[in-house]
Amino acid sequence: MAEPRDGYELPPGTSTRAFTLGLLAVAGFNAVLGIGVALAIAPHAWATDAERNLAAAGDLAAGAFGRNRGYLYSPLAAILTIPATWLPAGLAIGGWLLARLAVLAEGIRRETRGWRPVDRVSAAVATVMFVPTLYDLMLGNVTILLAAGVAVVAWSRDRASAGIVLGLLLATVPKPAVVPILVWMLIYRRRALLGTALTAVAASALTAAILGTGPYLAWFDILRRPEYLDSPQFGNLSLTALPTALAVVIGVAALAGTLLALRMGEAPGFVAVLAAGLVLAPYTMAYGPVMLLIAFRPLLWVAPVRTFLLAITGSLLVIVFLPAWALAWIATAVSVPRVVWSERMSTVAR
Repeated sequence: MAEPRDGYELPPGTSTRAFTLGLLAVAGFNAVLGIGVALAIAPHAWATDAERNLAAAGDLAAGAFGRNRGYLYSPLAAILTIPATWLPAGLAIGGWLLARLAVLAEGIRRETRGWRPVDRVSAAVATVMFVPTLYDLMLGNVTILLAAGVAVVAWSRDRASAGIVLGLLLATVPKPAVVPILVWMLIYRRRALLGTALTAVAASALTAAILGTGPYLAWFDILRRPEYLDSPQFGNLSLTALPTALAVVIGVAALAGTLLALRMGEAPGFVAVLAAGLVLAPYTMAYGPVMLLIAFRPLLWVAPVRTFLLAITGSLLVIVFLPAWALAWIATAVSVPRVVWSERMSTVAR
């Protein structure tokens, strides 16, 4: 993907005033809706996943990994969490929150490089107050880190070392939404994909050698049918939660659009696979669209007005009808002519 240049730059055909007002509008809407949602869900969502991680680490240390059938992360995730169990729970949860905020801040810094301070602040507010981002931060989830791992691959030259971070993450949290991204890597980042695969296999093998196969067998059994997927409170937002006929129509459209985007080029394919993972995965929670944060800048450079519309409606549509919103990202990517993608991405890189 294109590397931003230093110095102020705008999407072609966009005035400074319009760009600033667009970012302010997205930031303002996200802040109002985000605060409301956060206040509503805080009693039920705060640190839920972080506490589950700490409990799983305790179970692993006690030789009872797999007791919690709602824990979908691997034994590697649990063993990496064990040192956090030596701290007071509040300190461990707070440290985990700060670590993910630091990763998010670095991503914002990189993606807004060359923007005016007012625009960078607006982008930061819009990103942090985006409902999926807030939900991820509140839960103590890992999707922000997974997005960072994908971003490292996308923002780097194709080399094996670029896939190491993503490989470690996949060995700990193999989320199904990443599968389309791996397909994109097979086409456009083959060396990085090799690095990802080798790292994931090596990390898993080393963990199994340390812990034995028992925890992994218990984990595989959980993945066959996680207990809480049967719960009406699960909040699945993917196609599997929709009526069959509607799910088939959206699924076919998303798959066809993604395949077309992949044929069009690296950048449109990247935007499409990020959105397709949310739609085609067997389950998607409200934090999943955090992945689309890294699709904002490339799409902004080829379709600024539509990208701002996607951004300002995202926090609401994620809750109301995520598959349609994700499909709109794919449709926008494929509606831009290939020559425009090529010219504008190369302009950003120069």
